[in-house]
This record gives sequence, C-alpha cells and structure tokens, in this order.
Amino acid sequence: MATNRFEQSLLLDTLGSFFARTHEWDHAIRAWQLAPLAEPFRRDALSGIVKIHLACAFEAIESGLKALAELKQNPEFSLCLPGNDLQLTQGAEKELLKFKRGIEKVLPEKVRKDLGISSQRIDDPRPESGL
Repeated sequence: MATNRFEQSLLLDTLGSFFARTHEWDHAIRAWQLAPLAEPFRRDALSGIVKIHLACAFEAIESGLKALAELKQNPEFSLCLPGNDLQLTQGAEKELLKFKRGIEKVLPEKVRKDLGISSQRIDDPRPESGL
C-alpha cells in the first residue's frame, strides 16, 4: 500500500499505464485523475488522459470511415437527390480523414500501438505511408 503521496503517484501512474495498454481506458483515466498533481508524475497523468481521449476520437473516426465505406459499397435508399448522397458521403469521409490526419500528428503510431490501436485499418483508403 502506498504510504506517501509520491508512492501513491507512482502506483497510480503505473496503473494508468497498464490500463491504457490493455485498452481499459476508463480505468486508466480514473487512475490518472486520482494521481496527486503535486508529484513528479503529473505530466504522465495529464498527457495520458489526453492521449486516451485522442485515441477514442481516433477509433470513432475509424468506425465512421468503415460505415461510410460500407455505405458506398451498398448504398441505401435515401431521400437525397441522385448524386447528392454520394457527395454527402464523400464530404463526410473527407472531414473524417482530416481529423484522422490531425490526430496522427499528435498521437504517433507508436503511441497508438501502445494504446492498442492498429497502425493501418482496412477501411483507410490511404497507403501505409499516410499520403
């Protein structure tokens, strides 16, 4: 059991890191939120929380891109005028890819891998180089 704030900070940082790597992000955030900010591991705790939120956004983007890819493969009946539906889909895809590129800049591949996110998704139309 942690007997002082430094040990508590160390223990909570270790727990947060473990939970982050095992994709138990809610537990990781909770551990880091409990970490005393007056101790040396405050940077790890605060940046860890942000990284997890970015990872959640990254996964939401991936899910959205997958849904759009499926929609393009099997278009559903839509109330949009012919051609408009494809434009709406392409616009949504373009915006999601813009967000994805932004997250990839601040959340490098190694960090994404540490958080349990694969480096290339099947639904990503861009080549592995990220172009």
